[in-house]
Amino acid sequence: MLIAGVIGLVLGYVVLELVNAGIALVWETVPSGWETTPIWYVIGVLVLAAVLVYVIRTRVGDTGHAPLAGLAVSSMTPKEYLGAILAILASLFGGVVLGPEVALVATGSVVGTLVAKWMRFSDPKDAKKVVGFGALGAILALFVGPLLAGSLSMDGSPQSIEVAQLGWAIVVAIIATVAVSLARLIAALVARAAGPGPHLGIMVGSSLVIAAAAIAMTFMTGESVLYVLTSGEELITELPTITSVSTVVAIIAFKSLAYAVSLGAGFRGGPFFPAMFVGAASGLLIALALPDGPSAQAAIIVGVVASVIATAPMKWPLAIILGIVIGFAMGTWTLVPAALIGAVVARAIPRWADRISARPS
Repeated sequence: MLIAGVIGLVLGYVVLELVNAGIALVWETVPSGWETTPIWYVIGVLVLAAVLVYVIRTRVGDTGHAPLAGLAVSSMTPKEYLGAILAILASLFGGVVLGPEVALVATGSVVGTLVAKWMRFSDPKDAKKVVGFGALGAILALFVGPLLAGSLSMDGSPQSIEVAQLGWAIVVAIIATVAVSLARLIAALVARAAGPGPHLGIMVGSSLVIAAAAIAMTFMTGESVLYVLTSGEELITELPTITSVSTVVAIIAFKSLAYAVSLGAGFRGGPFFPAMFVGAASGLLIALALPDGPSAQAAIIVGVVASVIATAPMKWPLAIILGIVIGFAMGTWTLVPAALIGAVVARAIPRWADRISARPS
C-alpha cells in the first residue's frame, strides 16, 4: 500500500504538470500572439477535441467513467489506462470544462493494479486496498503544488470571526448549490440523450455550445475565455479582482452552461474543479451585490465548500470535515464557521440530478 501510494503520488504529480502544461500551451501560449483569442480558434480546438475523444473512445478504448459519476477507483490495466488517459487529455487540452482529478485517479489506479499484481496477492481485498492507496497517492498530487506555493489561500482573510456575516453564508451556499445542481441536472438530461456510448453528433454539438458560451462571455464582459473554458480552479484566487456584478453574473451563467454540457456529452475529466469555480463565483456575486454582506474571501470559500458537497453524495460527517478542511486551507481558522454553514446548507439541499440519472433511458 505504501509503495503504491508513493509511486502514485509521484506519477500523479507528473500527470498533473502535463495537464497544466498542455492547457497553458493551447489556451495561453498559442493565443498570446493575438490581441484576443480568435473565434475560429476557440471553435476549432473544441470541435477537434470532441472528434478526438470520440475516436479514442471508439477505437482505442472506452474504459473511463462518465464525469457525472464522480470519482471511481477500480483496477485498471495499462491497456485500459491508455484509452482512459488519452480521452481525458484530449478533453482537457481542448478546453472542455472538466477537471484533472480523474486523470490522477486513473494513474494511481493503474499503479496500484501493477503493484498488486507484482506482489501476487491471493486475497482480492488486499489487491483492492493497494489499488485504492495508489489512487489516493495520485489524488494527493493535487494539493502538493498549491500547498507548497500557498496558492490555495485567499488573501485578506479576517483576523477574527465576523459573526454578523455568518447569516450571509446561508445565501451564498444556496446560490452555489443551486447553480451546481442545475448544471448537473442539465448534464443528466444531455447524458440520457447521448446514451451509454459516445455519440459524435452530441459531442460536436456540445463543443459548439461550450465555444459559444466562452465567446459570448468575452464579448459581454471583455474577460478572457478562460473564465469559461477549462476547469478554472487556478482563477479562483483571481476572482476578487473582478468588481462588476454583471460580469460575475455572466461568468456564472456561461460557465455553468459549459460545465453542464461538458459533464453530460461524453467527454472525460473530473467534475469537482469546475464546480468549485462556479461556487466561488457565486460567493463573489453576493459579496459584490450586497454592500453589508460577507467579505469576498469568506463568500468565495463558502461557495467552494457548498459546490464540492453539491457535486458528490456524502454523509454528514464527511461534509462537516470537508467544511472545516477547506475553510482552514483556503483561509484561516476565522473562516471555518462560515465554511461549516456552507457545508450544512449544501448537504441539506436534495440532489435533483441523481434522480434523473437513476431513471432508465
